[in-house]
Amino acid sequence: MLRFAEEILLLLCGEDAGEAATFVPEADLHHALAGAVLMDLAQENRIDTDLDQLVVVDAAPLDDELLDPALARIVTEKKTHDALFWVRRVAEEGERIRATALGQLVAKGILLSAEDDELQPSPQVARARRYPGGGGGEAEQEVRLRVMGTLFADDIPTPRDVVIICLADACGMFERMLSKAELDEARERIDQVRRLDLIGQAVARAVRESKAQQAQAPKAERKNIPAVRGLPLVGSALQAGRDFRGFITEQYLRLGPVFEVRLLHRKALVLAGPEVNQFTNKRGREHFSSSPWSGFVEGMGATRVWLNMDGPEHAAMRKAFASGFSRRRFHDFLGVASDVARERAAAWPRKQPLAPLLALQQIIADQMGEVLAGERASAHLRDMVDYLEALLITRATRQMPEFVFARRYKRAHTRLQALAEQTLQSHRPGGRHEDAGDFINDILDLHHADPRFMPEVDMRALALAPYLVGIETVATSCAFALYAILKHPDLLRRIQAEVDEFFAGPVTAARLRQLDVLHRAVLEALRMYPVAVALFRNVANSFELAGYHIPAGQRVYVATAVTHHLPEFFPQPERFDIDRYLPERAEHRQPYAYAPFGLGTHRCLGGGFAEAQMLLTVAAILHTAELRMTPPGYELKITNVPVPRPNKRFRFQVTGLRHDP
Repeated sequence: MLRFAEEILLLLCGEDAGEAATFVPEADLHHALAGAVLMDLAQENRIDTDLDQLVVVDAAPLDDELLDPALARIVTEKKTHDALFWVRRVAEEGERIRATALGQLVAKGILLSAEDDELQPSPQVARARRYPGGGGGEAEQEVRLRVMGTLFADDIPTPRDVVIICLADACGMFERMLSKAELDEARERIDQVRRLDLIGQAVARAVRESKAQQAQAPKAERKNIPAVRGLPLVGSALQAGRDFRGFITEQYLRLGPVFEVRLLHRKALVLAGPEVNQFTNKRGREHFSSSPWSGFVEGMGATRVWLNMDGPEHAAMRKAFASGFSRRRFHDFLGVASDVARERAAAWPRKQPLAPLLALQQIIADQMGEVLAGERASAHLRDMVDYLEALLITRATRQMPEFVFARRYKRAHTRLQALAEQTLQSHRPGGRHEDAGDFINDILDLHHADPRFMPEVDMRALALAPYLVGIETVATSCAFALYAILKHPDLLRRIQAEVDEFFAGPVTAARLRQLDVLHRAVLEALRMYPVAVALFRNVANSFELAGYHIPAGQRVYVATAVTHHLPEFFPQPERFDIDRYLPERAEHRQPYAYAPFGLGTHRCLGGGFAEAQMLLTVAAILHTAELRMTPPGYELKITNVPVPRPNKRFRFQVTGLRHDP
């Protein structure tokens, strides 16, 4: 049987397994987990409690790393205290309890660790809505199913479910799991159930009193937020435009984790460094809003996609599309994607300088077209580039007024809407790809299951998303990776030998994972040249960070990639060193240090897909064509409009074919 702490976390995992419990304030969650541990100790007859005191019944340890530390603490306490006292004390170990409980759920096969280190329910649990029984025991019904049955179907609750409902209500979980109408409907039932449990009442008191104490505690003197000195009229726009990542990192080292910057007519706060990354990952859901992307989404003719969604609806949207954008899904199309890249590379003109970004965008557009619609899409590339640049520059980063791009945007919008409709139509019943099992099918399935959640007005924008994301982030990251590899001839030779061996056999996911040298080179390119330097967010709820008050309504740049260039995490950060990713060093595994795909609830949904696509595409190019950088020894310059990408002076030449496609 599962422990109460495990079931509390699984109750929250129903919203977003990868970010279990992040939408409940940390202090409240820790109190709930403390109450859960005490309830398990009571169930195991180690403690007993009444209104006045909690006493030890049996001091023998349970050989359970989740419960034994709390039991030992109670046993060694000389004075007797009530349940409220112990809820507060055990809550001090809340993070340990949470980590231990999640680890045990993974060990039991209930949660799985995905490629991007997030947790998600195992396929068996997701389908059967039951947890596997251990030691020959019967399978247990999923906790969310039991709780919702108690609240809305008047099922008779078991003693365990009484405890879980009390703990969840005490810590405000239902306010975040249910809509206001649902909560109003369930409130009377919740109140009936919670009166049945003493420790649940103690948890509720602990949460209320803790919040009251925090509200009454004298506030530490707030520090004034430092401002970056800039030029008249333009502020720091010129510095940031030359090297946004370097500029932000320099200011972080000089001013600390919070500072104000002015870019032309706009001011914004920048939040940067490991403390900010940790805050974003743990509490960003509570405090940050993705509303700055609403103009971008409206420009695509939609009302909402995951870019501008927050809260439970955003979690539900991510869950619906997690499979379609997974690394595993790209593995289903390795052969097609490989053929596209090799044929394109073989057709590049000889001894003529090529623009890497454009060449790679053509490959990525054709790969996505083959995967999603069964036909290559590079004929639409010019429209995709114009469309995306117009939306990013005028609607997202607001670097220029809309009229500058109006004509190109309108033309591209009309053509791409037609492409989106064509792609959707090919997957509808009777279409050529109705059984393709790809991201477009996920859109249609969600629309048919819940047309209010996925209305037709949003479907075209979502159908275009893989093309647009691919030509911007994947193609740009591949260009950076090729620059780094061509810059280091010894590394190039090692990678050529590795990819030649790879293409000598079948192109499979298992063999792709064996491209160790190339994989480490790709990881290092993502560290040194991140495409997602910062997240654009509005502050939804005020908070304190590093002694600074960050007010609601403030626009912020959450610079998650600044840690990539801090020597305390990555020694000699300006040096391209693929050995950072060897198991004995594993510098990227340090908490909150490596974030090429962002952090928190809005971490790039397709991070695993993109990494696999980069790996295969670069492998196919280097196996097929002999490349030389031009001019030789070129030192990379980065342009930051609309997002970081190699400067147009970076070119390469095809000096010959290494292998026919």
